[in-house]
Amino acid sequence: MDKLRCMEVFLAVVDRGTLSAAAASLGLSPSMVSTHLSNLESDLGVRLLNRTTRSLSLTDEGVTYHVHCQQILDQISGVEAELAGKGGTPRGRLRLDIPSTIAQHLIMPLLPEFRRRYPAIHLDFSDSEQILETVENQYDVMIRLGLLRDSGMIARPLGHSALLTVASPHYLAQRGIPLTPDDLHGHECINYLIERTGRLLPWSFQHGGQPIELQTLGGLSISQGNTRIEAALNGLGIVQGMAFHLKGSLASGHLQQVLPDWVSMAPTLEVLYPRGRRESRKVHAFVDFLIEHYPAAQEMIAPARSQ
Repeated sequence: MDKLRCMEVFLAVVDRGTLSAAAASLGLSPSMVSTHLSNLESDLGVRLLNRTTRSLSLTDEGVTYHVHCQQILDQISGVEAELAGKGGTPRGRLRLDIPSTIAQHLIMPLLPEFRRRYPAIHLDFSDSEQILETVENQYDVMIRLGLLRDSGMIARPLGHSALLTVASPHYLAQRGIPLTPDDLHGHECINYLIERTGRLLPWSFQHGGQPIELQTLGGLSISQGNTRIEAALNGLGIVQGMAFHLKGSLASGHLQQVLPDWVSMAPTLEVLYPRGRRESRKVHAFVDFLIEHYPAAQEMIAPARSQ
């Protein structure tokens, strides 16, 4: 039995959530993934996963093994990366967790250049919408909005973006244009739902140097950034979003800015990575590349799509 391969399969199943998804990511058949898991459990003498036809969950022993298994493979990967780095070429698998809105507008247009520079780095993307407060240990690099205190992570600031309030011309023609944030109480507001907590993110404004937060009501609360903007494009209400996300829709006239004198800045985007075992050349290559294109204290502008 190849113990390291079985450990890799186990981690992939936990990360992906299903045998079939793990199999696809590893280039194996689902039956082979199941065999690796069974061999590992037999060798350890414990059950690592509770398996039903619909779900997988870690046993108590599985939770313990997962932590140590991840550390062992990370240490091996780190040594390999260090040895490879002595030849000057960052290489290996880099696990990224980047909210889909940011990935689509700010990261994907840069990837052709990154891939040309670092062809030996394999990027494994998770494009969750956990833009606030959450850090998952299985990733090498994450992007989050605002500083995560006491996260145990190294955090480096990227640029910033204005937070704009917009709606479709059709909606505004029907419901009127709000002139102050208080006017929003008489409008349909498309709220940002923080899925992990069920909270609604307050709306943020600034006027005369004074920050203002407002909790609005409306018939829609959505966690996914692109879906919130799509709702506004369909005339369902007023929404707040970052300028780089809204630029195209504003330029085309499909969305119209309101409350232009009350614009605030969104929290700074932070790129985060774990201390110690994953501070490898591939991590620093990706982080430094992002900072090169989105330096701190400068406005973030979405690049044109690569042809």
